[in-house]
Order: sequence, then C-alpha cells, then structure tokens
Amino acid sequence: MENIELVIGTYENLMLGYKVIKTKNELYSLDVSFTDDSHRGALRSIGVSPIGILASSSTDDSIRLHNLNKRRDIGGLFEHTGTVNCLTFYGTSHMFSASEDGNICMWKSKNWEMLRTLKGHKSHVMSIAVHPSGKLGLSVGSDKSFLTWDLVTGKMAFQRRLKELAQIVLFTNSGDHYILVYQRKIEVCSLEDTSTVKEIPLAWRINSVCFIEGNLIAVGGDDRNVIIFDVLSGKQVLSLDCAKPGDKTFNSRVRSVCVVNNEEDKLVVAGTAIGNIMMFKVSLKESQEVVELVLFYETRVRVTCLAAYNHSAVIQSNEKKEKNLALKAKKKRKSKKVEEAAGDDNKKEEADSRVIEEDSNSEEDDAVMEQPQKSPKKNPSKKRKLNGDIEKSEPVERGRSRQKKVSIQPQKEDNKKKKPKQK
Repeated sequence: MENIELVIGTYENLMLGYKVIKTKNELYSLDVSFTDDSHRGALRSIGVSPIGILASSSTDDSIRLHNLNKRRDIGGLFEHTGTVNCLTFYGTSHMFSASEDGNICMWKSKNWEMLRTLKGHKSHVMSIAVHPSGKLGLSVGSDKSFLTWDLVTGKMAFQRRLKELAQIVLFTNSGDHYILVYQRKIEVCSLEDTSTVKEIPLAWRINSVCFIEGNLIAVGGDDRNVIIFDVLSGKQVLSLDCAKPGDKTFNSRVRSVCVVNNEEDKLVVAGTAIGNIMMFKVSLKESQEVVELVLFYETRVRVTCLAAYNHSAVIQSNEKKEKNLALKAKKKRKSKKVEEAAGDDNKKEEADSRVIEEDSNSEEDDAVMEQPQKSPKKNPSKKRKLNGDIEKSEPVERGRSRQKKVSIQPQKEDNKKKKPKQK
C-alpha cells in the first residue's frame, strides 16, 4: 500500500504529500513524503496524470509541475493572468487549465507546449470537462454560461445560458451523460440531446464531487457527510460520516473528495476545511454495502483540494510496455528470419531458372545447327562496279561475312596467242 500517495493543497500556500501506509488490523496511516511552498497564494486545484505528473494551481495565477516518480520540480506555466480554478488531465497526452481570465489553455504534456487557447467565456471559467474520446469539451462560467468545445479544431461549437450558476461540470465514465453541479443540486443530462435525465437536490452547499466507479458519484459539501449517489437513478447508496471519532457533535465542511484506485480495497478520501483527512474502505457489492473508517489524520492546515496517485499503476504500465516492446522485437526477429528464408528461396529459384534458361538456349542452338542452311537469295537489281568499268550484277550474301573483293585485270601478253615467227 506504500505505492499510494495523497497530495493536499492548502490555504497556507503549501502543498503536502503523504505516503499511505497499511498497518495492522486493516488500518492505515500517513507519512509525510514532501512539502512544497512554490506557490504565492492559496491552492485552488490539483491534478495528477496517470504517469505521475503533478500539476497544481493557485490564486497567484501560476501552474506548478512536479514529477512524483522522480521527485523532481519540472517548472511552472505562466500563461494565465487570473486565478486558475480547474486543472484536468486527458490521459498522458494533454492537460487543460481554466482560469478567471476567461481563457482555457490546452497543453501538450510531453513538452508543455501550449497548443491552443479556447476563448469564448466573458467571465471567470469555473470548470472544464473532457469527453473520454478527447474530441469534446464542456465548460461553465461564473456568468451562468455553458459552452461546448470542438477540441480537434479548438473552436466553440455550442453556447447556452443556464438558469443557475454551475460551479462544476463532469462527464460520466461512459461518456453518454454529463452532470452539472450547482450550489445545492446535481443535474444529470444526456449528451445526445442535452435533455435532463435526473435532478438530485441537496440541503447543503456542494464543494466537491468525484466518480467512484460506473455511475456512482461521491459528493462532499458543507455537511459533515460524504454521500454516494447513483446519478442515473438518483438513489442514495451510502453515507460516510466525516466527524472526528468519539465526537459526533463536531461538524466541519468537506472541502474535497477523491478516490484511491487500489486492487485490494476501494478507498474514498475526504479532506475538511480544518485539516482533517478521513479515509473510508467501501464495499459496493449489491448483496452487502459496507463502510469502514480506516484512517483519521490531522494535518493542522486548512485543506482546499486533494488528489491521489497510485505508483504501482505506473510500474505495471512500464512492465506492460517492456513486455510489448519485447514482443515486438521478437516478432521483428521472426519476420526478419522469414524474409531471409524467403530471400534464400528466391535466390535458389532464380538460379534454377537461369540453369533452365541456359539448357533451353543450348537446345535451341542445337536445333538451329541441325537445320539445313538455305541458299541466299539473289538480288538481281543490285549492281556492282568492277575495275574495268564494267557493271555486273552480283548476288548479295545475307547472314555471312563478305569475302574480300578481288579486282580482275585482263592480261596483256598471256591472253594473246603467240604467233609463230615467219622466216
């Protein structure tokens, strides 16, 4: 359980990290892992990516970045000119920040380049939510505005005005619905036609909400209890009492709620305005629903926000990546061997084909040699001039080398008949 880490933001400009340690009797304790005082104002939002990148925002208009795995300060983002109210990670690739300057910034998590600035709100942006597909975004403003964004193009797709001020917007895990959180009410809407599916009224002000699993949502507010609802049916499933053990008269506002994703247990964590941290072990089986307080810790600081991070998830993902890389390398080696074998076969086939061609060529040559040679045709039209200025018709030989032409001259004395001498 030492792989679970809680990060808490405070009014005192501090950010505190705690390791969750499992003790005897199925209980837990907290051990301080780090403290950070880089902000110059009260913290407003904390977000942790699946690979351990911690982002925190404050009333000092800045965003600070840390690597929880390497225990390293990455730096800060200073694009906004107002308090950053909301930080939302989309997987490991992008982060979105919503500010009171009316802008929403889209950041690339790899190098923290600002890709786009979504402009459309005329007042403070309270919250932003990203659809599981990553192509659609929703945001709400302090002027009761509700905006829909095309995150592929960075342009506003739809705008409408709400009847009340919504302070939080969230997508369900399936992405088929979204919820609007008002001061004392939760409205569940269909994404297909934006119609209201369910309304859940509450008697106290809502400060924080988070999905636990499926359609179950944990709600914390000015009441000392954390209520778990089914958002589609509106039914209350569980109630978690955040009072100090042994003092049921004690009442404190629940400022933030989060869920610890652990293979062993389902843990719901709540932080109060006076600095108490409560952790509940929750069983959500249909046959039996059990709640057990497994941790109570006093931080002695005023909590504004909190988040949880599971280091073992990164270890498992790294192991999975290594296995995938090893499998890819193995497949590559295998395909290379197959290609080499195919290349050898091709070379062998080419050599065999060359031998066959040579044999066929030799057979053709033998057949040509056996055929009787035809006498060349005479071309009477072609004439040749010899030495003696006599034109004679001479046959033209085709396919053979011409013999050397010999000039014939008449003999003067030999050709004449010798006359006997007269006496």
